[in-house]
Amino acid sequence: MKFGLMTQIQVPKPWTETTERNAFWDGLAQGVAAEAAGFSHFWMTEQHFLIEIGHAPASDLFLAALSQRTTTLRMGLGVVLLPLHNPFSVAERVATLDILSNGRVEFGTGRGTTPYILEGMGVDPAKGRELGKESLEAILRMYEHDYFPGYKGAHFDLPARHVTPRPIQRPHPPLWIAATNLETYEFAGRQGFGVIGVTRNSLTETKAAVERYRAAAGGSDRSSQIGKVANNQVAVFGIACCHENDRVGRELACAAARWYYGDNDAELNHLRFNTAGGVEKVRARIAALSNDELIESGMALGGDADTLSRQVENWANCGLDQMIFMIQAGRTTHDQVMRSIELIGEKVIPRFADRDYAMAV
Repeated sequence: MKFGLMTQIQVPKPWTETTERNAFWDGLAQGVAAEAAGFSHFWMTEQHFLIEIGHAPASDLFLAALSQRTTTLRMGLGVVLLPLHNPFSVAERVATLDILSNGRVEFGTGRGTTPYILEGMGVDPAKGRELGKESLEAILRMYEHDYFPGYKGAHFDLPARHVTPRPIQRPHPPLWIAATNLETYEFAGRQGFGVIGVTRNSLTETKAAVERYRAAAGGSDRSSQIGKVANNQVAVFGIACCHENDRVGRELACAAARWYYGDNDAELNHLRFNTAGGVEKVRARIAALSNDELIESGMALGGDADTLSRQVENWANCGLDQMIFMIQAGRTTHDQVMRSIELIGEKVIPRFADRDYAMAV
């Protein structure tokens, strides 16, 4: 089992003059602390326009800064919204990050499911999936050839060019896809993508989805896959907090989860979770559960180290390769995040160092 940390730089109001900039510097400090604590990955989402909810429009820039403060931590682009960018630009920037991090990039991609973001960038949401597929095909062709021969699809007509720099990881960094919907697991397995799910889906649902992923990955035809090297790994992220006091840890994790899943007054909150039926549906599901029920279901990950370890074991038994904690969520303070990271490193991660759950499925 590996452990990751995820952030999208949430900045709930009220703000001061320095609130936003402090969130970025705090995020870097959290990444450094994560490496010291034994985390293997640091994941950052790509967000646009959604004030309070996600101030992370340039994840590659942030991770480039973090890469200069760390030596082993994997830099997770989780994920790049491909329809919003020119494929040449994505190929160049991901390769640059791979060089600056000395070959530590994890290349997660997605089409974007929030119309407010896509439309703001001039992209038709109905074309997002096709745009994403063509973009990734073109990017990987750029990495495959010393001289990119060009690409022509329904949406892109890219000329032949030298594309520089070249990534250190050849033929390309490990590929991942986000899976808020359970159906995505099987697709990811067929394509050889690593998959990042969410604890909003139940343990039972996730275990079945992981089994479908493994079956699809094992039976897939390599010639039909976009990537040249398969990345058959499953990760799941959840809102988390670890504290010396079990009750306090539970309450902090649940408060952050409720905020993240829609129980907040952020101006644009109503635009979220489009593929899950909208924020009201997600919020209603969370509101129907007590804090203890959120913890027992795994939808929030919190408590002391023993409670959190039991939760991680439940998720690990679904066949995961990586457990990703999103600790910087809602109104959790920087000090609380840093203490969580420290406790997880001391008392949770060591318990899973030599246990292989994914292969048991």
